[in-house]
Amino acid sequence: MPGFVSMRVPQYDPAKLGPSPVLRHLRMLLLCVICLGVARAQAMPLLAPPASTDGRWSVLLEKIGDSHPLVAHRPDALLAPASVLKLFSTAYILDRLGADARQCTQLRARGLDQGTLQGPLVFVGGGDPNLSSRRFPYTGNSEHEADSLVVLRELAEQLWQAGVRRVPDGIVAVDGPFPAETGSPPGWTEDDQRFWYGAPIHGLYINDASVLVRVRPAAKPGALATVQITPNPQGFIRNAVRTVGKRQPTEPVRLVTDTTGWRLSGSVRAGSRTLVAGLAQPDPPRFAAITLAEVLRERGIAVSGDIRVRGLSRNRDAGLEESGIPEQASVLTHARLLLAEHWSPPLAEEIQVINKVSQNTHIETLTRLADIAQGRSGTRSSAVAGLETWARERGLLAGQTRFVDASGLSRDDRLSASDLVRLLNWATQQPWWPEYAASLPEAGSDGTLRHRFRTLDAGMLLAKTGTLSDAISLAGILYIKPEQAYVFAILVNDFSLSRAALRGVLDRLVQGWARALALAAQDYPKTVRSAAGPHG
Repeated sequence: MPGFVSMRVPQYDPAKLGPSPVLRHLRMLLLCVICLGVARAQAMPLLAPPASTDGRWSVLLEKIGDSHPLVAHRPDALLAPASVLKLFSTAYILDRLGADARQCTQLRARGLDQGTLQGPLVFVGGGDPNLSSRRFPYTGNSEHEADSLVVLRELAEQLWQAGVRRVPDGIVAVDGPFPAETGSPPGWTEDDQRFWYGAPIHGLYINDASVLVRVRPAAKPGALATVQITPNPQGFIRNAVRTVGKRQPTEPVRLVTDTTGWRLSGSVRAGSRTLVAGLAQPDPPRFAAITLAEVLRERGIAVSGDIRVRGLSRNRDAGLEESGIPEQASVLTHARLLLAEHWSPPLAEEIQVINKVSQNTHIETLTRLADIAQGRSGTRSSAVAGLETWARERGLLAGQTRFVDASGLSRDDRLSASDLVRLLNWATQQPWWPEYAASLPEAGSDGTLRHRFRTLDAGMLLAKTGTLSDAISLAGILYIKPEQAYVFAILVNDFSLSRAALRGVLDRLVQGWARALALAAQDYPKTVRSAAGPHG
């Protein structure tokens, strides 16, 4: 068929299609007509797009276990995938680390003498991305406890119960277990790095390596805005956000470092709405240690001395070793007394947050841990090389696919719809498939799909979304019957429609597939809540 949708009518297989091949072929032909009709009626720009609004597409729909496409349009075209790349990276870490893997954060010291620590308190990061108030397991929303520092308070309580009353030599934050890197991955913009989704990647951080800010303009230009910053230990972050006139240009609100701490800088217009944003921490390990010191004092433990950060490097012969000035290079070696520890949720629960909420910092962290688990360096370049090698060894990639990061935030990543469909088909055969499938947003129910596809029955569509300024994507699985499921991927780049409008086009297309497939399976009235909705 000409146009956007290309369909295939399967050959007759008596074992699969039953005793009525003619009727079954008629139904599949009807599926072709319906899908093409839906595309023409609801998504005309996809079939004959004006040059200004067409974009570049890569689309593929297949039945699980059948490599012949039902719907295809440039399925091998390599495009920026945005966050659907997380389908690869979460499959990789599940396969390499296992669904039950956990990370451990520790408080250690050289010794304890009558309530006083000998040497500094050593705050050892284990790559746990959930040192936050997030509740587990995920229950439909990314729910948080009221206290954003609940995990640090648990550690402080363990320290108190161990008999610690004084920390005279400060806190050393060990930013392990992989080396921190300066700069950002290629393809991450400066604006990305202002916000929570582009935070720097470290082995020790709290609160998703971000702070929540609320900025309310002052009544008159020239005055400081009123701000609320959570968390903000000991007022470490100072407010420097100015209010400007309604017609004056503004500076982006961001966190910046200075000689005495951090500053919330930028400007907002008088009369504008309160700005609410999650901003990236410039130095997450230091902020974690400063916040821990405040929490310890609140528990009644006296803390004095400096806050220091020590990174880890990895070399092939000696394994992990600390970087830093020589007299502090053996802090882990000497800090053998374990005083407190916190274990993360199992990996199966962690990837639910990653895929449902689309948490970039978490997947970048855990992909580096998977790299270390295989004896590699844990750097970004090593981690993404390991991810690509793993995928190619399993026959999941073809052509010039490119991984630059593990989250899909880089505009330089490249995947095709065929790559994603091969991955999903393969993943359904793996022992960790139930945990993987449970991590995907459910249409009309949770995560990034909670407000989309509400005409479909619960559990009918599980899919990962992706959004960048010039990339929209959706990939997942359609369940028509328990024994009849389909995998699909849609990538769109360089479009001129608004992102909201383009999402609507994708939603109508996938709903059209669902209806046509359900009708062909004689399950249409049961599978779709209502014939009304986006199609009228």
